[in-house]
Amino acid sequence: MLGKKAQGIGQVFMFIVAGITFAFVMIFGYNAISDFLEQGETVEFFQFKSDLENSVERIHSEYGAVRQSEFLLPSKYEEICFVDLDADFDPNNELCSKNPIACDVWETASQEGGYAAADENVFLTPPGPVVLKVFNLEIEDGFLCEDIFSGSFALRLEGKGSRTAVSEVS
Repeated sequence: MLGKKAQGIGQVFMFIVAGITFAFVMIFGYNAISDFLEQGETVEFFQFKSDLENSVERIHSEYGAVRQSEFLLPSKYEEICFVDLDADFDPNNELCSKNPIACDVWETASQEGGYAAADENVFLTPPGPVVLKVFNLEIEDGFLCEDIFSGSFALRLEGKGSRTAVSEVS
């Protein structure tokens, strides 16, 4: 009789060890998958940054050339705003209500020398992990904000010789 009680206690102990092992595997797996997804978003963001900078830089010297480019971002971003830091700042513009940070950077840049005075001219909602500054932009109203749908948006880029005109795709 005593041997059977010991077997019952041994089985309970094995179930406890198996349960604890299962819990550790689940926690480790969840953490590993979360880290993998976060690193994937970081890679996707830096790919976007590179694509945007290269597209704008490449076309500026092709005077009169027009391209429509589509850009991909992680899906958490909702809006992107481009600011022509050399354009005259209007304190009553729509940008100040849409993106106060971009508005402040534009105002400061217009007072301190334009494009060279700021570290950023592209603004994301929510903010990205790094600041974005692309080659001299020319924007009709001084700024352009585009909604990002499912991590995608498109721009019309036109080479102006020393600048790149950016506008929405019609």
